[in-house]
Amino acid sequence: MKKNGKQTNSILSALVIKLAIILMILMVAAYLKLRMDFSANRAYSLSTVSKQAVRSLKDNMVVKVFASEELPSEMSTLDRYLKDILSEYKMASKGKFHYEYIRGKSMEELRAQAQENGLNSMYFRIYENDKTTSKEVIFGVVFEYQGKFDSMNLLPQMEPKLEYELTLKVQKLSKTTLPEICVFRDSLFTMMPSKVFDEALAANYQVVDTNLLTTPKQTKAMIFAGTMDSLSTQQLYYLDQYIMKGGSLVVLQDKVATDGSSIFGINSNIFPFLENYGVKLDTNIAMDVFCDIRGVGVDTTMPFPIYPVLRGSQHLITRNISNIVMYLANGISFTNTPGMKFAPILQSSSSSGYLMAPDYRLDPSVFQNPDESLFSLPPITLGAIVEGKAESYFKDKQEAKSPGFVAKNDDYCMVIFGDRELSIDSDKDIYADRNYIVMNAVDWLLKRDSMISMRSRHMQRSILDIPYYMQKKDMVWGDSVKLEKRIKTGIKLVSTVLPSLLLIGIGAFLALRRKQMKGMIDEKK
Repeated sequence: MKKNGKQTNSILSALVIKLAIILMILMVAAYLKLRMDFSANRAYSLSTVSKQAVRSLKDNMVVKVFASEELPSEMSTLDRYLKDILSEYKMASKGKFHYEYIRGKSMEELRAQAQENGLNSMYFRIYENDKTTSKEVIFGVVFEYQGKFDSMNLLPQMEPKLEYELTLKVQKLSKTTLPEICVFRDSLFTMMPSKVFDEALAANYQVVDTNLLTTPKQTKAMIFAGTMDSLSTQQLYYLDQYIMKGGSLVVLQDKVATDGSSIFGINSNIFPFLENYGVKLDTNIAMDVFCDIRGVGVDTTMPFPIYPVLRGSQHLITRNISNIVMYLANGISFTNTPGMKFAPILQSSSSSGYLMAPDYRLDPSVFQNPDESLFSLPPITLGAIVEGKAESYFKDKQEAKSPGFVAKNDDYCMVIFGDRELSIDSDKDIYADRNYIVMNAVDWLLKRDSMISMRSRHMQRSILDIPYYMQKKDMVWGDSVKLEKRIKTGIKLVSTVLPSLLLIGIGAFLALRRKQMKGMIDEKK
């Protein structure tokens, strides 16, 4: 018995010592303002690029948070996360980043100040005093730096993108950490709405527009946002020499266009140019059973397989990004050019098909009652990287005699997507972030991996997202509603029964163990 008592005292002493050590570590960490983040993807820690942005500030930046006195429950989590992340910015800035909350004013005063700074009111339906009412809420941030101002409304469920959006504002105002890139856009295509894309470009980079009619600036990367016509020989030559001199490309290009009533092919000299650089675009239009659902008429919707909705691969450029809709996209293949290698980074699902060229005949059955046989193809590559040793498109042409002509590049790299509409605003908010893959491609070429991680680290889909699970497991055919219901029922059953079974098992194990220990003690007596 004395031996057992000594063992108990020894265990308790060890436990007290361990607790004391943990308490001491916590006290030291609190004094030194140390933090350890064990959350998924370090969600509550600033990324490297965010720290660099605030450390590069040459003057004080002030962030004012305009917030209603009482925020609805939908915004409370966002408010807590905002406070935490602003504290992180302040700590990382070494005294250059400051923030304050503007509260304690009447709603009229707060509204007036918010509107002066470009913030809008939001309205929420709340249950109060036994009735449902509409409540006006103001929640947003205003940035002030060297006499310049910018603002941002804070919206429900914004937590996954909050750090990215805040860092973009810091970079946009300070301009100290933005890399320079060139952007080419076809004049026939600039009439399409691209506000989201343009704002993302301005916030992420110092943009140098080029029409390729003169020598483009030799930046490290260029976005070639597609063309609907042939380029002039001079434009192709300048683009070719940009590549030969070490510039990398992000290409958005497809082989079809539409006038709203019909689909037709594009004939352009850009296609043999791209083939020289390792990639070939298919003339057929990629279709996917996982696609956009469009409204047709009143209260009627139907799937549009010619608008596939893709999910990213494991490559850093597309990882964690879903809801990448493409409109009339074309597949990409490798030309097996010696000295080059090809890697797909974005593909359709394993239930894919083609709308065949040159007729592009849209059979109503594709939209109303799609036949499984129409989607029997394996994944179609719609985004890829090609890199290696490249030779000039003009190496055997007259232009090769031009002064300063460069004939080859041993470190060539291009990222290509088979849809130029990636630069065009989608008409649905659910697809608003699809241009992230374009920004990620540019940052990958610029070796800004930290920026990519920050942009997309919060965007991975939950394993409890049933439609995503069904897509991942290729659960397509049959009654999808019943299938989704069955999966949800299974998850509920497992989550209800499994904890009980675990408790029963642990209890039985402890009881058996106690019985064995008692038997051993009785034997020793």
